[in-house]
Parts: sequence; C-alpha cells; structure tokens
Amino acid sequence: MSLTYPLGLLVLAAIPLLILIYIIKNKYTEKTVSSTYLWTLSEQFIKKRMPISRIVGILSLILQILAIIVIAFSISHPSFVLPRAAREYCFILDGSASMTAEEGGTTRFEAGKDRIASMIEDSTKGSLYSLIYIGKSAETVYRGYSDKDRALRLLDDLEVEYCSSTVTDALGIAQQIFDENPSVDAYLVTDKKYAQAENIRVINVSSGGDNFAVSNVGYALVDGKLNVTCDLMTYENATALDLELYLDGATTATLKGQAEVKPLVSLPYTFVIEGRTELKSARVVVKNKDIQPLDNEAIIYNVDYENSSRTLLVSDHPFYIQAGLISTGNSQIDVVETKDYTDRTGYDLYIFDSYTPAELPKDGAVWFFDPRSSLAGTNFNFQGDTYPSKMSEYSKSTAHSVQDLLAGVSKKGFTLSKYVKCGLSGKFTSLLTIDSNPLIFAGLNAYGNREVVFAFDVHDSATFTLSADYSTLLANLLKYSFPLIIDGTSYYCGETLAINVLPGTDSIVVKSPTGKEHYPDTNVDVSEYELDEAGSYTVTITMKDKSVRTFNVYASIPEDERAPAVSEKMLLIRGTAQNNMRNGIYDDLLIFFIVLAVVVIADYGVYLYEQYQLR
Repeated sequence: MSLTYPLGLLVLAAIPLLILIYIIKNKYTEKTVSSTYLWTLSEQFIKKRMPISRIVGILSLILQILAIIVIAFSISHPSFVLPRAAREYCFILDGSASMTAEEGGTTRFEAGKDRIASMIEDSTKGSLYSLIYIGKSAETVYRGYSDKDRALRLLDDLEVEYCSSTVTDALGIAQQIFDENPSVDAYLVTDKKYAQAENIRVINVSSGGDNFAVSNVGYALVDGKLNVTCDLMTYENATALDLELYLDGATTATLKGQAEVKPLVSLPYTFVIEGRTELKSARVVVKNKDIQPLDNEAIIYNVDYENSSRTLLVSDHPFYIQAGLISTGNSQIDVVETKDYTDRTGYDLYIFDSYTPAELPKDGAVWFFDPRSSLAGTNFNFQGDTYPSKMSEYSKSTAHSVQDLLAGVSKKGFTLSKYVKCGLSGKFTSLLTIDSNPLIFAGLNAYGNREVVFAFDVHDSATFTLSADYSTLLANLLKYSFPLIIDGTSYYCGETLAINVLPGTDSIVVKSPTGKEHYPDTNVDVSEYELDEAGSYTVTITMKDKSVRTFNVYASIPEDERAPAVSEKMLLIRGTAQNNMRNGIYDDLLIFFIVLAVVVIADYGVYLYEQYQLR
C-alpha cells in the first residue's frame, strides 16, 4: 500500500486527545428526585445497570477512534498494488469519411469513440493507453498515458475527417509500440472488414445498411438542348433511385427522374432540358434515404461563368476583335465608339482599337490594338508607323511564359502592309516580331495590371484574323490577363483548392459548408486551401477598388469511402505476442466512506442507547 497524501495521517493525532477527553469526562449526571425512597430505589436500579453502561462508554470511544482512523486514511488517499492486473492498450481509430455514416441514430465515428471510452473506463487503474487517429494522415494523439480522465478528454475532442485514409502508417506506429512491449493489446476501431489480423483485434462498428450515391455531374450542349449527366451507384441492393435536378441554385426541382440501379454497377443518367443553352450550376439529388447522406447529392458549377470578365471595347470597327472575344465564350462585352468614350471604371478589361485615351485605366487589364500615340503608365512608347519588308515571326523561346501564351498556335508568320514601331521601357514578353521589332507583346503597366499590345491594325490582316491562330491567341491572352481564379469547381475532400491571386486583390475569404471562414494568403501568386469538409464552398475575392467576385466549388467524399464495408488486405503487426501484465492500482475510497458511515451510525446508536439508560 502507498499513500498519495501521507500528511493526512496527522489526523491520527486526534486519538490521544479523544482518550484524554474520555478520561476526564464527568460520567455522572445530577438529578433532583422527589423523595429519599425514590432515590434509594433508583440507586439500586443504577447499580444493577452500571456494568453495561461502562461497556457502552468504552464502545463509543472505540467507534470514535475508528472514525478518526478512517478519516485519516481517506485524506491520505491510500492505493493498493494489484499484481498483474493491468494492461497496456493501443487503440487505432478510423476517422475517414465512411465513418460519418449513421446507424441507429449515431455515426460510426461516435460509436467507435464510445467503444474505446468504454474499454478505458472498464480497465484496471494503472493501465497505459495509446491512441492513434487515422484522418488525412496517421496521428499519435497520445502514447503511454496512465490518466484515464485525460485520455478520455482527448478522445472526445477528436472529429471525423471527410477524406479517404489508409491504415498503413498507423500500423507502423503501432508496430513501434508493440516492439517496445509485445504484451500490448492493440485494437483497430473501423467500419471496414479485414479478412485476417495478426497481433491486433478489429472492432467493426458497421452493422450494415445500404448506401446510394451520385457523382461526376457534368453538362453539355447537345442538338441545342442542355444535357446534365451524372453517375449513380448503390452498394448493397438493386434499387429504384428517385432523382431531382436543380439548376442555377433553384429551390424547386427543375426536373425529376427515376433510375433502376444494380449493386456496385455505375449507371450513367442524363437529364435533358429543353430551351436551355447554358447554366450557372447544376445539383443532382438522390431522394432515397440511406446511411450516408453526404453522397446523396453532387453539384457542378460553370467555371467559365464564374471566371467570366466584363470587357469594354472602344472601337469604330469592332467586328474582328469582338468576334474573336465571343469565340472564347468567356467575356461580357460592351462596345462604344471612340467619339463616345469617356473615362470609365468597373471593367475587368479595357480594349482600345486604333485609339489612345487621355488617361490609362487603373482598375483593370488593358489591351491596345494599333496604338496611335504614347500614353503615360503603359511602359511602351509610340515611335510611328513603319512599312515592313519581311514576314512576321513567332517567338522561338522555350520560356514557360512564352509557351503558355503561344499554346495551340501554329506559329506560321504572315505579312503586313503596315505596323507600329514601339519602344519598350518595361519588361514585356514578345510573342510576334518583324524585323526584330515587337508586333505582339505582353507585360505589366505602371499600375501593376496586365497589358497586351497588338502593334498593327488587325483589320488590315485578314490572313491572321481569319485563321485559327487568331482566336487561339486571344483565348491565351485572356487567360493571361485574367488567370483563372479557380481552375475547377468539382473536388474530393482532402484535395487542395488553388486560388490564383490577381493583382489588386485585397482579401480572399473561403466559407466552408459548415460556415467556418478562412482567410488564405494574398501575398503569393497562388494561394492554396485544403478542402476538409463535404459540401459547397464559397470563395469571395475583394479587390482593392472594393469590387467583389464570388466563386463556388463543391467537395464530395472520396468514392472509395462510400461503400459501407470494404474488404482490405491483412492487418499485420510483426512479432510474437506476450502476456506480461502490469501491476494495477486500487485506490477506490468508496469502501472507506462506507466504513466511516457504518462507524458513525453505530456510534450514534450507542449514544441513543446511553441516553435511554439515563432517563
């Protein structure tokens, strides 16, 4: 036996004091009687009972001494060693997306935590506990803890992650613990089935149940009709799935459908929408109830729509430029004649065709076709018209910037009757030259906005403007001027969303499906954010001119996490298991309080008896 608080034994010093009080205590009580005769009778009666009274007094003293002893030991908190009664436990808890499935009103993850908590609570004190959590990676939550309460608190704080996982790294950590103590009891708490396991026991918290899923939502324009496609799956039984399609964030279904789906066979399904040629978003919902609601819907957002830009074209002959921009399908174009142009704001792109404004726009990218004069802030200067003598040539540079801007271009030169000779004062990338003079070049202006210059009149070169190279080059230059803020809208949980940070970006806010807000770094070219929840995210970009752009992406739980139970390879912890148990500890004070209560009650009973005798 050992004492947690040995100073508690000082309470035993009260025993001598109690004995001293007992010795000097007056044992007689004076009473007034009505006559000598009665006194004589009373004295005779007392003499007969005197031996019993003495025994009662001694018994009361003994009980009070016992009470002091029990109180002293309770304060000292004694603990008793229980030889070979405790063990070391190693728990591996699966926190992957499939553990969010609901069975019996609770998720598998919560059921798994309850199983571990029950084993810790029921174990002998003195046992050691290690907990390994499998989420995006294997994490050691604690190792070799002996404090039950702390182990239970840290277990309760764990939350499921919506990603796929592998048990390999967790087994590696468990192997290290086993190597240190081959007598450790190892448990894997999961919803997956394993054919065999060695030196580790599997606690499967899945009781079965069907799961339906929809995935791979897409869209296409076919024969003038909008087709929304998806893939359907059921994992247990053949089922007739009831489907609903919601377009552009509508709260009522645009179309409904039904499909007969066989187990473990992906079934393509198509909604055909008459009278629609474009969309902002499409959401497909499976209405059937199952154990995993997170994969019962999927959403796709039109990334081109969300990345589209507002363009102002200042031109007296806008056809070729406007047609080229429209062919990219990513611009909302306003056209004004040069005589009607006044300084404007609020556009993502300003295009000046054979016209130079009085002032360079500061709030967007700027393109010049056939510039007519120099302009402060453009970082190039007008040096007059020149009549060429050679064919134009595309850049042969292998630099990534050049390769990206000329991607898909055949790089066949063409002749010009006239072009504008420009001097460059800033850093530009030349894509097309003639006589070593830049014809098409791109860079940044003095305000940090992207700038593109066509140093010739596109209306005078039908060979170029009617070729496929023209529209391809315009599309590349639009991507250069407006790098896609997001490259796609459909992801899986655990993947990283790349957000291109445009010049002039003031802040980026990513709002998760549960409403949590995150603020990615805006001081980099590409800011990254890990999608760690299932559902729709909203990305809000605020520019320094206070303009706001909003994007949406959808993250699904990984497909390999949708099946209720998946057979995996054999679980293996190498080595020969032993059964060497640890010494346990018994420090339950309940027995002391029971003894104290019995002693106090007994002493009170003696007191009542003594009072009765004295009546």
